[in-house]
Amino acid sequence: MRSVRREVSGDGGAPPDPDHSRAQAHEGAAERLGEILESMRTATPLLQSQHRVRLLSQVDVLTDSREGLEVLREAAAELVEAGVFEDGPWADPERLVPALVPGTLRAGGHTTLMEVLSELRLVAAANGEIELPGLPASDAQAFLREVLVNSFDLLFPGSTEEDRSLTPDVRTKIGHVMEVILSAVPLDRIKGDLASEIELICLQRPIVTRRAMQLIAHIREQLKLSAEIEEDRRLLRFVAAVHSPSPEAGRRAPEDYRAYLESSDRAVLRDECRLLSATMMDTGIAVGAHAALVRTVADDTELLASALGLNSSGRAELEAHRPFVQRLIDETVHPSTARAVYGLGRLLDRGILSQQPVRSGLERIRSLELHPHVEEILRRSQSDGEPSAVRVLLADVLSVLGQPLGIGQGRNPTCQSARGISLWSRHAPGKLLEMIRTVGRANDLEMRFEGALIRSGELDDGLLKHAELDHELDAVSLVLVPHLDRIYSEMMRRAAGRAEDPHQWVNPALYGHWIPTGFRSAYDMTTGRIREYELFLRTFYATHHPDFNRGHDLAYPNPVGIFLTSSSGALIGFHAVSILRVRREGDEVRVYLLNPNTEGRQRWHADISPTVAGHGEEPGESSLPFDQFVSRLYAFHYNPSDVGDLDAVDGEAIQRVERAARESWGRSYEWTPGPIPV
Repeated sequence: MRSVRREVSGDGGAPPDPDHSRAQAHEGAAERLGEILESMRTATPLLQSQHRVRLLSQVDVLTDSREGLEVLREAAAELVEAGVFEDGPWADPERLVPALVPGTLRAGGHTTLMEVLSELRLVAAANGEIELPGLPASDAQAFLREVLVNSFDLLFPGSTEEDRSLTPDVRTKIGHVMEVILSAVPLDRIKGDLASEIELICLQRPIVTRRAMQLIAHIREQLKLSAEIEEDRRLLRFVAAVHSPSPEAGRRAPEDYRAYLESSDRAVLRDECRLLSATMMDTGIAVGAHAALVRTVADDTELLASALGLNSSGRAELEAHRPFVQRLIDETVHPSTARAVYGLGRLLDRGILSQQPVRSGLERIRSLELHPHVEEILRRSQSDGEPSAVRVLLADVLSVLGQPLGIGQGRNPTCQSARGISLWSRHAPGKLLEMIRTVGRANDLEMRFEGALIRSGELDDGLLKHAELDHELDAVSLVLVPHLDRIYSEMMRRAAGRAEDPHQWVNPALYGHWIPTGFRSAYDMTTGRIREYELFLRTFYATHHPDFNRGHDLAYPNPVGIFLTSSSGALIGFHAVSILRVRREGDEVRVYLLNPNTEGRQRWHADISPTVAGHGEEPGESSLPFDQFVSRLYAFHYNPSDVGDLDAVDGEAIQRVERAARESWGRSYEWTPGPIPV
């Protein structure tokens, strides 16, 4: 067995110095590391945890230097063999998620140390120094590339407020491990990955564009890009969209660009409108230059329509409501709320400003006096010098109404709330605006469940603990989600204990009359088993697949529950998504859905990864082949009058889907056969 000790030389005749003392400390830590690993190999399970604590104390010392990390990297095989990663979230390399690495690295304490060890293990695997079951060197390389893309800000210390809040010790350890990862995956090799990441983020048209903007900022500051290289051109496209959406905007400071616009003639303004709207429509990103332009041309209908990138419906809507739109621009469109430019344009394209409840709702929010608690929540997500909290709220109201599929839950466990806001934005914008106004004014929300009134202000926290609210949300979600989450959790509590899945009653109560009355779940709440699965599958095919449902299409989004599994097929848990439509695309039938977790590309299984482009997806949609989607499904609503012939459903498809389910999430359950009606 290879020794983990490395010789650290020093000049015996030189006076003691801090570097020499640190080298001695590292040598001692390396020796003790080897002793602890040897003890762990033969330890009983009871003693394993004690040895792991001792080991991490030595890891804490070694991760203070790049040399110490090399000691640990060379010990990767011994770390794995000793069981350091067993019985914890790092046990199965196949289940690791690159997007989660930045958060665990920043966590501090033993979490940071274990994440560092895990990354060093993957570096060793990527270099071919060790073999990990189910994770060949090529997959380890791919994982590390994704880690770098998702941790790009960690490569450049001090570049974000989150980074500046780290303790010096944690910042040092992160810096060293990122250097080691870069030794295995040089920065130039991830340019294509970075370009793909930004492209796929922007294709989804999220309201909150912070992730894309951060990546673009780091790329501009840290990478040398050449227009002669294809991968660089892909990155330059986004750098230009943010920092130079037109030549004139690119060569001027923001305040100088505004002055330039105000002194320009109509021909110049027409060119600026054309150029800036082109970059905004291409990327979905609006920046301060867009805000300055829209404010400048707000009283010119033709120029404003061009600047907002309006379609024919949007232009007609602007003509009909120009004074009102001008007031909205004056009150909401500022450099710090520039994303409202894209949202306002898409709102007008939808034509919903002609709906009286929408105009009235927006007017009420314009004059809203915010509850102090709601104002504080909004202020926490703002920077100094930004418009008033109510103006920030109104700006994001425009985005939510214009981009219903751009709403995300962030890092909050509130998929139900996010898909509710999206549904109401699309199908009941007046209802949504009234909810926003009510919570904004009273910090309270009322809903009925089976005749009883539920008030959020009287409830304890739900799935979301208020102190843990991730503020990387649009302002509408910041205001509504804590209340929707408490009401949802209370409804689930009241429906618990019944023989059927509580969502059968909770979903219609929470979301409204859009939810069909029929409901099926494959999961037996009483026994914890999977029951009547063939009937479950046949019913879904007979209500949703165009070959078997008598041609009925979805009128409204259908809230459904899915099983999420690791890449190895192990059950992770449940997740809520909404089916938006089912269409034949080329030679296959696909399910198009809203995944409210802010990332439509979320992998559902080793070979099941939804796409966000390339298969007919609209911005904000994900899609999967029908069979793959159904193999993840555990609960859905349906209209009983739309059920086709159950016996006509393709038996081979049923067998194929059941086999895929049993071999993945199904391994976590017992299966009870059930009768199929004839």
